[in-house]
Amino acid sequence: DPYLMAGRAIRRLVCLTDRIEDLVGEYDRRTSLYDEDDDPQYSEEEERTYQAFQQLLRWVPCIRSLISSQSDGHQLNVIYQKLNRGADSARGDDAASMKLAVASWLNESSFAPDPPIHSRDKTGRGFYNNATAKFLCPVDFDWADTATQEGIRNYEPNFQVTAHSWPSFLYKDNKYDQEDPTKGLFKGDFLVRAFKHIFTSPSSAAETRPDEESTPEPLYKQSRTQGERRTRSDLRFALSSCGSWRIVDDDFDHDQFYAYMVDYFEHPPTPTAKTSVDALLVWWNRRVFGPRSVSTYSPQVAAHYSVANTSAKRH
Repeated sequence: DPYLMAGRAIRRLVCLTDRIEDLVGEYDRRTSLYDEDDDPQYSEEEERTYQAFQQLLRWVPCIRSLISSQSDGHQLNVIYQKLNRGADSARGDDAASMKLAVASWLNESSFAPDPPIHSRDKTGRGFYNNATAKFLCPVDFDWADTATQEGIRNYEPNFQVTAHSWPSFLYKDNKYDQEDPTKGLFKGDFLVRAFKHIFTSPSSAAETRPDEESTPEPLYKQSRTQGERRTRSDLRFALSSCGSWRIVDDDFDHDQFYAYMVDYFEHPPTPTAKTSVDALLVWWNRRVFGPRSVSTYSPQVAAHYSVANTSAKRH
């Protein structure tokens, strides 16, 4: 069914949990408001929903023709449910695949867990195993401290694991600098491997790329950011002991986690922060696709170079 296939892109590139009918409903609601109010006001949640709708139009273009068609409500609902099933099916496939991959990566690493991580049974993961716990531990706590381990495992109030703290696996070498909190953020090795496992191929996750720390030209094509955000939720689930995917795992809200990442990448508060995000996206492109394809994601501004300068001087 073409709608089931089209729906597989939704959880990967559009939104983490929203249903199609809710995204289209936000579009319909805004259309009616514009007819009644020249300056309608929207909440942050409504803005996020509408941004997801815009991504839906981009990655599932059949939606555009559906909402402008003469199909009745029942027909549209049947199609939306097919798209939802395709979306959830893709998430289930990715979760199952990542569960196996993460076990393999940990068991083959230089800090291999003892006992080894079971490839299918997740009950030995999460904060019950030091190998997975050190990746899941909020950067505000030190997993090497036995007080932290006991506090998190016993659900003590001062050691809550929530989306308000970045998990350690987001950082390069799991290292967080409180004075420079963006240093190494979203550069975790397992994070890159998880993205490649899902979006390029499982075999590519074993490949390594140069770790470029320089600041190249700003990134103009940012189509991978949605997938990168989704990958972070997938990796957290694979590391956890949770047996089935859920929006809230104990106190950790994946929707809130996703919203924080959307805000980080799409709403930088200053020009300096935007430059940092652009450089981070270039870094991701180089790690995933290699440095040789730089012109496809960071094209030169031709007017700044010698050919244009030569042409200008001749006139």
